[in-house]
Amino acid sequence: TAKGALAEGDKPQILGSNKKGEADKERQAAVKAMFMHSWNGYKKFAWGTDELMPRTRAGHNWLNQGGSIVDSMSTLAIMGEVDEFKKNAEWIKTQLHFESRGDVSFFETTIRVLGGLMSAYEFSCDLYACDEGLLAKGKDIGDRLLKAFNTPSGLPYATINLASGHGSTPGWTGGAAILAEVATVQMEFSALSKHTGDKHYEEVAMKCFRTLEKNHPANGLMPLYVSVQTGSYTSNHVSLGAMGDSAFEYLIKTWILRGRKEEWLKAMYDKSTDGIDKHLVKTAQVDGHVYVSENKGGSPIHKMDHLACFVGGMFVIGAPYASDPTRHLDIARGVAETCFQMYTKQLSGLSPENVEFGGGGMRAGAVYNIQRPEAVEAWFYLWRATKDPIWRDHGWAMYEAFEKHCKVESGGYVGVRDVRQTSPPLDDTQQTFWLAETLKYLYLLFSDDETIPLDQYVFNTEAHPLKIWSSLPDKGEDKVA
Repeated sequence: TAKGALAEGDKPQILGSNKKGEADKERQAAVKAMFMHSWNGYKKFAWGTDELMPRTRAGHNWLNQGGSIVDSMSTLAIMGEVDEFKKNAEWIKTQLHFESRGDVSFFETTIRVLGGLMSAYEFSCDLYACDEGLLAKGKDIGDRLLKAFNTPSGLPYATINLASGHGSTPGWTGGAAILAEVATVQMEFSALSKHTGDKHYEEVAMKCFRTLEKNHPANGLMPLYVSVQTGSYTSNHVSLGAMGDSAFEYLIKTWILRGRKEEWLKAMYDKSTDGIDKHLVKTAQVDGHVYVSENKGGSPIHKMDHLACFVGGMFVIGAPYASDPTRHLDIARGVAETCFQMYTKQLSGLSPENVEFGGGGMRAGAVYNIQRPEAVEAWFYLWRATKDPIWRDHGWAMYEAFEKHCKVESGGYVGVRDVRQTSPPLDDTQQTFWLAETLKYLYLLFSDDETIPLDQYVFNTEAHPLKIWSSLPDKGEDKVA
Protein backbone atom coordinates (compact mmCIF):
# COMPACT_ATOMS: atom_id res chain seq x y z
CA THR A 1 0.00 0.00 0.00
CA ALA A 2 1.03 3.59 -0.57
CA LYS A 3 2.82 5.45 2.19
CA GLY A 4 0.27 6.99 4.50
CA ALA A 5 -2.56 4.91 3.08
CA LEU A 6 -5.57 4.32 5.27
CA ALA A 7 -6.33 1.14 7.10
CA GLU A 8 -8.86 -0.78 5.04
CA GLY A 9 -12.40 -0.15 6.12
CA ASP A 10 -11.70 3.43 7.19
CA LYS A 11 -11.66 4.93 3.73
CA PRO A 12 -14.28 7.42 2.71
CA GLN A 13 -16.65 6.01 0.17
CA ILE A 14 -16.08 7.38 -3.31
CA LEU A 15 -18.32 6.92 -6.27
CA GLY A 16 -16.82 4.98 -9.14
CA SER A 17 -14.04 3.28 -7.20
CA ASN A 18 -15.08 0.03 -8.86
CA LYS A 19 -14.17 1.39 -12.31
CA LYS A 20 -10.47 1.84 -12.87
CA GLY A 21 -9.39 4.98 -14.67
CA GLU A 22 -6.25 4.98 -16.81
CA ALA A 23 -4.22 8.10 -17.56
CA ASP A 24 -4.58 9.83 -20.92
CA LYS A 25 -0.85 10.46 -21.19
CA GLU A 26 -0.95 12.61 -24.31
CA ARG A 27 -3.50 15.09 -22.99
CA GLN A 28 -1.90 15.02 -19.56
CA ALA A 29 1.44 16.00 -21.10
CA ALA A 30 -0.22 18.86 -23.00
CA VAL A 31 -1.73 20.20 -19.76
CA LYS A 32 1.62 19.94 -18.00
CA ALA A 33 3.26 21.89 -20.85
CA MET A 34 0.57 24.57 -20.40
CA PHE A 35 1.38 24.71 -16.69
CA MET A 36 5.15 24.89 -17.29
CA HIS A 37 4.71 27.70 -19.84
CA SER A 38 2.67 29.56 -17.20
CA TRP A 39 5.16 28.80 -14.44
CA ASN A 40 8.25 29.68 -16.47
CA GLY A 41 6.70 33.03 -17.43
CA TYR A 42 6.07 33.76 -13.77
CA LYS A 43 9.63 32.78 -12.80
CA LYS A 44 11.15 34.85 -15.57
CA PHE A 45 9.20 38.08 -15.17
CA ALA A 46 7.42 38.08 -11.80
CA TRP A 47 9.35 35.91 -9.31
CA GLY A 48 8.54 36.85 -5.71
CA THR A 49 5.39 38.80 -6.56
CA ASP A 50 1.83 37.51 -6.25
CA GLU A 51 1.08 37.10 -9.94
CA LEU A 52 2.42 37.54 -13.45
CA MET A 53 1.11 40.13 -15.89
CA PRO A 54 2.11 38.14 -18.99
CA ARG A 55 1.68 40.85 -21.63
CA THR A 56 3.46 43.54 -19.60
CA ARG A 57 6.06 40.92 -18.54
CA ALA A 58 6.03 42.14 -14.96
CA GLY A 59 4.81 41.07 -11.55
CA HIS A 60 1.84 42.41 -9.65
CA ASN A 61 1.12 42.33 -5.90
CA TRP A 62 -2.15 42.40 -3.99
CA LEU A 63 -1.56 39.93 -1.11
CA ASN A 64 2.17 40.69 -0.99
CA GLN A 65 2.88 37.09 -0.06
CA GLY A 66 4.50 35.55 -3.14
CA GLY A 67 1.06 34.21 -4.02
CA SER A 68 1.99 32.25 -7.14
CA ILE A 69 4.94 30.58 -5.38
CA VAL A 70 2.87 29.27 -2.48
CA ASP A 71 -0.17 28.49 -4.64
CA SER A 72 1.75 26.45 -7.23
CA MET A 73 3.57 24.11 -4.85
CA SER A 74 0.93 21.38 -4.64
CA THR A 75 0.59 21.42 -8.45
CA LEU A 76 4.37 21.13 -8.89
CA ALA A 77 4.35 18.21 -6.44
CA ILE A 78 1.57 16.38 -8.30
CA MET A 79 3.35 16.93 -11.64
CA GLY A 80 6.58 15.49 -10.22
CA GLU A 81 8.55 18.75 -10.43
CA VAL A 82 10.46 18.14 -7.19
CA ASP A 83 13.37 20.51 -7.93
CA GLU A 84 10.98 23.37 -8.66
CA PHE A 85 9.04 22.51 -5.51
CA LYS A 86 12.26 22.69 -3.45
CA LYS A 87 13.20 26.08 -4.95
CA ASN A 88 9.79 27.40 -3.89
CA ALA A 89 10.28 25.96 -0.41
CA GLU A 90 13.64 27.75 -0.12
CA TRP A 91 12.09 31.07 -1.16
CA ILE A 92 9.27 30.64 1.37
CA LYS A 93 11.66 29.83 4.21
CA THR A 94 14.10 32.65 3.46
CA GLN A 95 12.16 35.41 1.68
CA LEU A 96 8.54 35.25 2.83
CA HIS A 97 8.19 37.55 5.82
CA PHE A 98 4.69 38.20 7.11
CA GLU A 99 5.52 40.86 9.69
CA SER A 100 5.89 43.60 7.06
CA ARG A 101 2.70 42.81 5.20
CA GLY A 102 0.01 45.01 6.78
CA ASP A 103 -3.71 44.56 5.95
CA VAL A 104 -4.66 41.41 4.03
CA SER A 105 -7.81 39.47 3.25
CA PHE A 106 -8.21 36.91 6.04
CA PHE A 107 -10.02 34.46 3.75
CA GLU A 108 -7.72 34.71 0.70
CA THR A 109 -4.62 34.41 2.88
CA THR A 110 -6.08 31.39 4.70
CA ILE A 111 -7.07 29.40 1.60
CA ARG A 112 -4.06 30.29 -0.55
CA VAL A 113 -1.17 30.76 1.88
CA LEU A 114 -2.06 28.71 4.97
CA GLY A 115 -3.76 26.05 2.82
CA GLY A 116 -0.89 26.06 0.34
CA LEU A 117 1.71 25.72 3.11
CA MET A 118 -0.13 22.88 4.86
CA SER A 119 -0.45 20.95 1.59
CA ALA A 120 3.18 21.67 0.64
CA TYR A 121 4.33 20.45 4.04
CA GLU A 122 2.47 17.15 3.56
CA PHE A 123 3.89 16.76 0.05
CA SER A 124 7.43 17.42 1.31
CA CYS A 125 7.01 14.48 3.70
CA ASP A 126 6.14 12.20 0.78
CA LEU A 127 8.61 13.64 -1.77
CA TYR A 128 11.79 13.76 0.32
CA ALA A 129 11.48 14.52 4.06
CA CYS A 130 9.08 16.60 6.11
CA ASP A 131 10.22 20.19 5.64
CA GLU A 132 9.71 21.60 9.12
CA GLY A 133 10.52 25.09 7.81
CA LEU A 134 7.29 25.01 5.78
CA LEU A 135 5.31 23.97 8.85
CA ALA A 136 6.97 26.73 10.90
CA LYS A 137 5.98 29.27 8.24
CA GLY A 138 2.43 27.88 8.31
CA LYS A 139 2.36 28.29 12.08
CA ASP A 140 3.68 31.86 11.70
CA ILE A 141 0.89 32.90 9.32
CA GLY A 142 -1.66 30.83 11.31
CA ASP A 143 -0.80 32.70 14.51
CA ARG A 144 -1.23 36.04 12.75
CA LEU A 145 -4.50 35.03 11.10
CA LEU A 146 -5.85 33.67 14.39
CA LYS A 147 -6.27 37.24 15.68
CA ALA A 148 -9.06 37.78 13.14
CA PHE A 149 -11.31 35.55 15.30
CA ASN A 150 -11.15 38.05 18.14
CA THR A 151 -14.77 39.20 17.72
CA PRO A 152 -17.84 38.98 20.01
CA SER A 153 -19.24 36.03 18.03
CA GLY A 154 -15.92 34.36 17.24
CA LEU A 155 -16.63 34.72 13.52
CA PRO A 156 -13.52 36.25 11.91
CA TYR A 157 -13.03 39.77 10.59
CA ALA A 158 -12.68 40.11 6.81
CA THR A 159 -9.39 42.00 6.99
CA ILE A 160 -6.52 41.36 9.37
CA ASN A 161 -3.33 43.33 9.80
CA LEU A 162 -0.52 40.76 9.85
CA ALA A 163 1.76 43.09 11.80
CA SER A 164 -0.58 44.61 14.41
CA GLY A 165 -3.32 41.96 14.55
CA HIS A 166 -6.01 44.61 14.06
CA GLY A 167 -9.13 43.28 12.29
CA SER A 168 -12.00 44.97 10.45
CA THR A 169 -15.09 44.22 8.34
CA PRO A 170 -15.85 46.07 5.08
CA GLY A 171 -18.08 49.13 5.20
CA TRP A 172 -20.12 48.05 2.19
CA THR A 173 -21.58 45.02 4.00
CA GLY A 174 -22.81 47.20 6.84
CA GLY A 175 -20.13 45.71 9.06
CA ALA A 176 -21.25 42.13 8.44
CA ALA A 177 -18.95 39.27 7.51
CA ILE A 178 -19.36 37.36 4.26
CA LEU A 179 -20.54 33.76 4.64
CA ALA A 180 -17.81 32.15 2.50
CA GLU A 181 -15.12 34.09 4.37
CA VAL A 182 -16.08 32.75 7.81
CA ALA A 183 -16.98 29.20 6.74
CA THR A 184 -14.15 28.32 4.33
CA VAL A 185 -11.21 28.26 6.72
CA GLN A 186 -11.92 25.18 8.84
CA MET A 187 -9.88 22.70 6.79
CA GLU A 188 -6.78 24.90 6.85
CA PHE A 189 -6.82 25.54 10.62
CA SER A 190 -7.68 21.87 11.26
CA ALA A 191 -4.61 20.83 9.25
CA LEU A 192 -2.45 23.29 11.20
CA SER A 193 -3.65 21.74 14.49
CA LYS A 194 -3.08 18.25 13.14
CA HIS A 195 0.51 18.98 12.16
CA THR A 196 1.54 21.13 15.14
CA GLY A 197 -0.34 19.13 17.78
CA ASP A 198 -1.83 22.43 19.02
CA LYS A 199 -5.63 22.11 19.15
CA HIS A 200 -6.25 25.84 19.58
CA TYR A 201 -6.33 26.55 15.83
CA GLU A 202 -9.01 24.01 15.01
CA GLU A 203 -11.05 24.88 18.09
CA VAL A 204 -11.31 28.52 17.07
CA ALA A 205 -12.17 27.67 13.44
CA MET A 206 -14.65 24.90 14.26
CA LYS A 207 -16.41 27.23 16.70
CA CYS A 208 -17.48 29.25 13.62
CA PHE A 209 -19.36 26.23 12.30
CA ARG A 210 -20.96 25.76 15.73
CA THR A 211 -22.07 29.41 15.68
CA LEU A 212 -23.57 28.98 12.22
CA GLU A 213 -25.19 25.72 13.34
CA LYS A 214 -27.06 27.60 16.09
CA ASN A 215 -28.57 29.86 13.43
CA HIS A 216 -28.79 27.28 10.65
CA PRO A 217 -31.90 28.17 8.60
CA ALA A 218 -34.75 25.65 8.57
CA ASN A 219 -34.28 25.16 4.81
CA GLY A 220 -30.49 24.85 5.16
CA LEU A 221 -29.84 27.81 2.88
CA MET A 222 -27.31 30.02 4.64
CA PRO A 223 -27.54 33.67 3.48
CA LEU A 224 -24.55 35.71 2.30
CA TYR A 225 -24.05 38.05 5.26
CA VAL A 226 -23.61 37.27 8.93
CA SER A 227 -22.93 39.58 11.88
CA VAL A 228 -19.53 39.22 13.59
CA GLN A 229 -21.16 40.80 16.64
CA THR A 230 -23.98 38.27 17.11
CA GLY A 231 -23.41 35.42 14.64
CA SER A 232 -26.90 36.01 13.20
CA TYR A 233 -27.59 36.33 9.48
CA THR A 234 -28.18 39.90 8.32
CA SER A 235 -29.43 39.17 4.80
CA ASN A 236 -31.97 37.04 2.95
CA HIS A 237 -29.88 36.64 -0.21
CA VAL A 238 -28.74 33.05 -0.84
CA SER A 239 -26.16 32.23 -3.49
CA LEU A 240 -23.90 29.31 -4.36
CA GLY A 241 -21.87 31.75 -6.43
CA ALA A 242 -19.68 34.57 -5.15
CA MET A 243 -19.58 35.09 -1.37
CA GLY A 244 -21.60 31.98 -0.50
CA ASP A 245 -20.20 29.10 -2.53
CA SER A 246 -17.47 27.42 -0.51
CA ALA A 247 -19.27 27.60 2.85
CA PHE A 248 -21.53 24.76 1.68
CA GLU A 249 -18.61 22.76 0.24
CA TYR A 250 -16.66 22.98 3.52
CA LEU A 251 -19.46 21.37 5.54
CA ILE A 252 -18.95 18.04 3.74
CA LYS A 253 -15.21 18.44 3.09
CA THR A 254 -14.35 19.30 6.70
CA TRP A 255 -16.45 16.38 7.91
CA ILE A 256 -14.55 13.99 5.61
CA LEU A 257 -11.12 15.52 6.32
CA ARG A 258 -11.50 15.16 10.09
CA GLY A 259 -12.50 11.51 9.90
CA ARG A 260 -16.32 11.72 9.61
CA LYS A 261 -16.81 11.99 13.38
CA GLU A 262 -18.73 15.26 13.69
CA GLU A 263 -22.28 14.21 12.88
CA TRP A 264 -23.62 17.71 13.51
CA LEU A 265 -21.57 18.95 10.53
CA LYS A 266 -22.95 16.21 8.30
CA ALA A 267 -26.47 17.10 9.49
CA MET A 268 -25.89 20.75 8.48
CA TYR A 269 -24.71 19.58 5.07
CA ASP A 270 -27.70 17.27 4.59
CA LYS A 271 -30.10 20.06 5.44
CA SER A 272 -28.28 22.42 3.07
CA THR A 273 -28.25 20.00 0.13
CA ASP A 274 -31.95 19.29 0.67
CA GLY A 275 -32.57 23.03 0.50
CA ILE A 276 -30.39 23.43 -2.59
CA ASP A 277 -32.25 20.60 -4.33
CA LYS A 278 -35.67 21.89 -3.30
CA HIS A 279 -35.21 25.64 -3.79
CA LEU A 280 -32.21 26.43 -5.99
CA VAL A 281 -31.76 23.66 -8.58
CA LYS A 282 -33.83 24.58 -11.64
CA THR A 283 -34.30 23.27 -15.16
CA ALA A 284 -34.39 25.90 -17.90
CA GLN A 285 -37.62 25.79 -19.89
CA VAL A 286 -36.04 26.57 -23.24
CA ASP A 287 -33.05 24.24 -23.47
CA GLY A 288 -33.43 21.96 -20.44
CA HIS A 289 -30.22 23.11 -18.76
CA VAL A 290 -30.02 22.22 -15.08
CA TYR A 291 -28.70 25.21 -13.17
CA VAL A 292 -28.33 26.55 -9.64
CA SER A 293 -30.34 29.73 -9.14
CA GLU A 294 -29.92 32.32 -6.40
CA ASN A 295 -32.68 33.36 -4.04
CA LYS A 296 -33.52 36.67 -2.43
CA GLY A 297 -36.26 36.87 0.16
CA GLY A 298 -37.80 33.66 -1.13
CA SER A 299 -37.84 34.73 -4.79
CA PRO A 300 -35.55 32.99 -7.30
CA ILE A 301 -32.93 34.92 -9.30
CA HIS A 302 -32.25 32.99 -12.50
CA LYS A 303 -28.52 33.65 -12.63
CA MET A 304 -25.63 31.26 -12.14
CA ASP A 305 -22.01 32.22 -11.51
CA HIS A 306 -19.21 30.11 -12.97
CA LEU A 307 -18.18 29.83 -9.31
CA ALA A 308 -21.35 27.79 -8.68
CA CYS A 309 -20.10 25.04 -10.99
CA PHE A 310 -18.34 23.65 -7.89
CA VAL A 311 -21.78 22.29 -6.91
CA GLY A 312 -21.17 19.55 -9.48
CA GLY A 313 -18.11 18.40 -7.57
CA MET A 314 -19.66 18.86 -4.13
CA PHE A 315 -22.63 16.62 -4.96
CA VAL A 316 -20.24 13.89 -6.16
CA ILE A 317 -18.19 14.06 -2.94
CA GLY A 318 -21.29 13.88 -0.75
CA ALA A 319 -23.32 11.40 -2.82
CA PRO A 320 -22.12 8.17 -1.11
CA TYR A 321 -23.34 9.56 2.23
CA ALA A 322 -26.62 11.02 0.93
CA SER A 323 -30.06 9.56 1.56
CA ASP A 324 -30.52 9.53 -2.23
CA PRO A 325 -27.10 9.10 -3.90
CA THR A 326 -28.63 8.75 -7.37
CA ARG A 327 -30.38 12.11 -7.07
CA HIS A 328 -27.15 13.77 -5.91
CA LEU A 329 -25.23 12.32 -8.85
CA ASP A 330 -27.98 13.44 -11.23
CA ILE A 331 -27.76 17.01 -9.92
CA ALA A 332 -23.96 16.88 -10.27
CA ARG A 333 -24.22 15.66 -13.86
CA GLY A 334 -26.84 18.21 -14.82
CA VAL A 335 -24.97 21.19 -13.35
CA ALA A 336 -21.61 20.06 -14.78
CA GLU A 337 -23.11 19.66 -18.25
CA THR A 338 -24.63 23.16 -18.04
CA CYS A 339 -21.18 24.43 -17.09
CA PHE A 340 -19.81 22.93 -20.30
CA GLN A 341 -22.57 24.68 -22.24
CA MET A 342 -21.41 27.94 -20.64
CA TYR A 343 -18.15 27.42 -22.56
CA THR A 344 -19.30 25.91 -25.81
CA LYS A 345 -22.10 28.43 -26.46
CA GLN A 346 -19.63 31.32 -26.60
CA LEU A 347 -17.80 32.14 -29.83
CA SER A 348 -14.47 32.04 -27.97
CA GLY A 349 -15.22 28.64 -26.40
CA LEU A 350 -14.59 30.20 -22.97
CA SER A 351 -17.20 30.63 -20.25
CA PRO A 352 -18.39 34.03 -19.01
CA GLU A 353 -18.22 34.91 -15.31
CA ASN A 354 -21.95 34.23 -15.04
CA VAL A 355 -25.00 33.41 -17.13
CA GLU A 356 -28.66 34.30 -16.88
CA PHE A 357 -31.57 32.02 -17.72
CA GLY A 358 -34.58 33.81 -19.12
CA GLY A 359 -37.21 33.28 -21.79
CA GLY A 360 -34.55 32.90 -24.48
CA GLY A 361 -32.43 30.31 -22.68
CA MET A 362 -28.86 30.79 -21.44
CA ARG A 363 -27.35 34.24 -21.91
CA ALA A 364 -23.91 35.56 -20.94
CA GLY A 365 -24.15 37.98 -18.01
CA ALA A 366 -20.74 39.36 -17.03
CA VAL A 367 -18.80 38.49 -20.18
CA TYR A 368 -15.21 38.21 -18.91
CA ASN A 369 -13.28 35.02 -18.14
CA ILE A 370 -10.54 35.07 -15.48
CA GLN A 371 -9.33 31.46 -15.80
CA ARG A 372 -11.65 30.11 -13.14
CA PRO A 373 -11.46 26.40 -12.16
CA GLU A 374 -14.94 25.39 -10.98
CA ALA A 375 -16.20 23.77 -14.20
CA VAL A 376 -13.15 21.57 -14.72
CA GLU A 377 -13.22 20.83 -10.99
CA ALA A 378 -16.73 19.38 -11.43
CA TRP A 379 -15.69 17.46 -14.57
CA PHE A 380 -12.73 15.97 -12.67
CA TYR A 381 -14.99 14.62 -9.91
CA LEU A 382 -17.50 13.29 -12.44
CA TRP A 383 -14.73 11.56 -14.39
CA ARG A 384 -13.51 9.87 -11.20
CA ALA A 385 -17.08 8.88 -10.27
CA THR A 386 -18.44 7.70 -13.63
CA LYS A 387 -15.48 7.21 -16.02
CA ASP A 388 -17.70 8.65 -18.73
CA PRO A 389 -15.30 9.99 -21.40
CA ILE A 390 -17.58 13.00 -22.01
CA TRP A 391 -16.04 14.74 -18.98
CA ARG A 392 -12.53 14.37 -20.37
CA ASP A 393 -13.74 15.66 -23.71
CA HIS A 394 -15.24 18.73 -22.04
CA GLY A 395 -11.93 19.39 -20.28
CA TRP A 396 -10.02 19.05 -23.54
CA ALA A 397 -12.32 21.52 -25.30
CA MET A 398 -11.63 24.00 -22.50
CA TYR A 399 -7.89 23.37 -22.82
CA GLU A 400 -8.03 24.08 -26.55
CA ALA A 401 -9.91 27.36 -26.07
CA PHE A 402 -7.39 28.62 -23.49
CA GLU A 403 -4.49 27.47 -25.66
CA LYS A 404 -5.92 29.20 -28.72
CA HIS A 405 -6.79 32.57 -27.20
CA CYS A 406 -4.88 33.09 -23.97
CA LYS A 407 -1.27 31.98 -24.49
CA VAL A 408 1.35 34.72 -24.35
CA GLU A 409 4.43 33.57 -26.26
CA SER A 410 7.00 35.04 -23.86
CA GLY A 411 5.42 33.14 -20.96
CA GLY A 412 2.09 32.81 -19.21
CA TYR A 413 -1.61 32.79 -20.03
CA VAL A 414 -4.13 35.61 -19.59
CA GLY A 415 -7.89 35.93 -19.21
CA VAL A 416 -10.42 37.30 -21.66
CA ARG A 417 -12.51 40.48 -21.51
CA ASP A 418 -15.39 39.34 -23.75
CA VAL A 419 -15.98 35.62 -24.31
CA ARG A 420 -18.68 36.31 -26.94
CA GLN A 421 -16.11 37.33 -29.56
CA THR A 422 -14.35 34.99 -31.98
CA SER A 423 -11.04 36.75 -31.28
CA PRO A 424 -11.69 38.00 -27.76
CA PRO A 425 -9.88 41.01 -26.25
CA LEU A 426 -7.47 39.89 -23.50
CA ASP A 427 -6.72 41.03 -19.98
CA ASP A 428 -3.23 40.96 -18.47
CA THR A 429 -3.44 38.71 -15.42
CA GLN A 430 -2.32 35.16 -14.81
CA GLN A 431 -4.31 34.31 -11.67
CA THR A 432 -2.59 32.37 -8.88
CA PHE A 433 -5.57 29.97 -8.96
CA TRP A 434 -4.83 29.23 -12.64
CA LEU A 435 -1.66 27.55 -11.30
CA ALA A 436 -3.19 26.17 -8.10
CA GLU A 437 -6.60 25.03 -9.32
CA THR A 438 -7.53 25.25 -13.00
CA LEU A 439 -4.46 23.49 -14.37
CA LYS A 440 -4.30 21.05 -11.45
CA TYR A 441 -7.86 19.83 -11.95
CA LEU A 442 -7.29 19.70 -15.72
CA TYR A 443 -4.14 17.61 -15.19
CA LEU A 444 -5.91 15.30 -12.73
CA LEU A 445 -8.83 14.89 -15.15
CA PHE A 446 -6.37 13.07 -17.44
CA SER A 447 -4.54 11.22 -14.63
CA ASP A 448 -5.07 7.70 -13.34
CA ASP A 449 -7.03 7.18 -10.13
CA GLU A 450 -3.91 6.63 -8.04
CA THR A 451 -2.80 10.22 -8.57
CA ILE A 452 -4.32 11.96 -5.53
CA PRO A 453 -6.79 9.18 -4.68
CA LEU A 454 -10.03 10.67 -3.38
CA ASP A 455 -10.22 8.17 -0.53
CA GLN A 456 -7.04 9.67 0.92
CA TYR A 457 -7.28 13.38 0.10
CA VAL A 458 -9.72 16.27 0.28
CA PHE A 459 -9.03 19.46 -1.68
CA ASN A 460 -9.35 22.81 0.03
CA THR A 461 -11.20 25.49 -1.95
CA GLU A 462 -7.91 26.59 -3.55
CA ALA A 463 -7.41 22.98 -4.74
CA HIS A 464 -4.65 22.24 -2.24
CA PRO A 465 -4.97 18.53 -1.38
CA LEU A 466 -4.95 17.74 2.33
CA LYS A 467 -4.61 14.21 3.67
CA ILE A 468 -7.66 12.78 5.36
CA TRP A 469 -6.83 12.45 9.03
CA SER A 470 -6.99 8.71 9.33
CA SER A 471 -4.20 8.56 6.73
CA LEU A 472 -1.87 10.71 8.85
CA PRO A 473 0.33 9.72 11.77
CA ASP A 474 -1.16 11.03 15.01
CA LYS A 475 0.35 13.99 16.87
CA GLY A 476 -1.80 13.88 19.96
CA GLU A 477 -5.56 13.91 20.30
CA ASP A 478 -7.62 15.37 17.50
CA LYS A 479 -11.10 15.44 18.94
CA VAL A 480 -12.82 18.77 19.29
CA ALA A 481 -15.90 19.07 21.45
